[in-house]
Amino acid sequence: MRGWIAGICLFLVSAGFAVSAFAQEDEASWANSLYIAGKRLEALPLYEALAPAYPNEWLYAERLADCLGAKAAQTSDPAKAKILRTRERDAAKRALALGDPNYFVQLMAKIDPDAPLFSSIDSPGKALLTEAEKAYTAGDFPTALAKYSAAAEADPHLYEAPLYAGDTAYIQKDLPTAATWFARAIAADPNRETAYRYWGDAILKFGNDPDAAREKFIDAIIAEPGNQLAWQGLKQWAQLQKAVLLPPKIERPAAPVVDPKNSKNITLPIDIGATDDKQHPGASAWMMYSLLRASYRSSSFHKDFPSEKDYRHTLKEEDEALSAVVAGLKEQKIAPGKLDESLRNLLELNDAGMLECWILINGSDSGIALDYAAYRQKHHQLLHDYLTRFVVHGGLNPQK
Repeated sequence: MRGWIAGICLFLVSAGFAVSAFAQEDEASWANSLYIAGKRLEALPLYEALAPAYPNEWLYAERLADCLGAKAAQTSDPAKAKILRTRERDAAKRALALGDPNYFVQLMAKIDPDAPLFSSIDSPGKALLTEAEKAYTAGDFPTALAKYSAAAEADPHLYEAPLYAGDTAYIQKDLPTAATWFARAIAADPNRETAYRYWGDAILKFGNDPDAAREKFIDAIIAEPGNQLAWQGLKQWAQLQKAVLLPPKIERPAAPVVDPKNSKNITLPIDIGATDDKQHPGASAWMMYSLLRASYRSSSFHKDFPSEKDYRHTLKEEDEALSAVVAGLKEQKIAPGKLDESLRNLLELNDAGMLECWILINGSDSGIALDYAAYRQKHHQLLHDYLTRFVVHGGLNPQK
């Protein structure tokens, strides 16, 4: 509920997205000062007035939602908390409808008002987490940090406790303490993106080390590449560093089509004109991609994955299909300069030994995603190198 808000709010200020446009309005200026100071309960009455007074300003609706969430965390009466969380959700939906671009607002817009705070946590530290949250939302950060720390000691496996302890230290501009707690959260669960992203935010804001921040943001993506929130840190970093995030473009033929009445009948949706080597040098190699995928689906899948009843698109299938295209291209010995962008990128990724990384990070689907965890366990550094080399381009401090 609260950790991701703090990081993004600080980024908005550092990036120049504070409400300077409304600074001439005393009420707006005071509300902004309170909000940035973490005093969301004090800011709530102001945003309750500002949001309806400026019905087309998404920032006011966003902050109203956040402040309502803070008050809900303070409320011990479940009925009153539900009302506040319902208002929080509705204000977030209003902000999105007005064009709010922030991902955390999408999360608030999906809140279930009937779900109590930390309802998914069953741990000796749960009560301490609730106490810490009340202190945090009241702006009492020293008490919040002490409570989060106590929750972490009560249960070393409780991810939220060290995560929020680090975030609270971050709010207090204590980077060394924040880093210690973020590292503990990562040790509790290295495959969750949040602590890496918070750590990157802290370094970017207070550590004056954009290279180190980039490393943490990349680690967040490696932890959960399918989570769009994991990409937010690197996107913010790129914006500040004037870098571009652009994965290699590879346009693949459509997947084979299976007859729903007879799974043995598989059709290849191949555009013959698109595979004409005279018009598109090397394009005929894509025929091998379609043929191999059809063959894999009809026979190889069940041999490679005997424990899986139903077919799914796998990393192994996609890697073999794309590798077949590479082999066909190398047989033709066509100069790279004559190939289109997709084929050039395919060759470069293959030669770098990072074709599987592209498939998993940028060419995945629901089937391939099931193979990611096992691959990450053995190839974490390779995934990191792929993102650094092929996805992040330029910046004020480009990698040498």
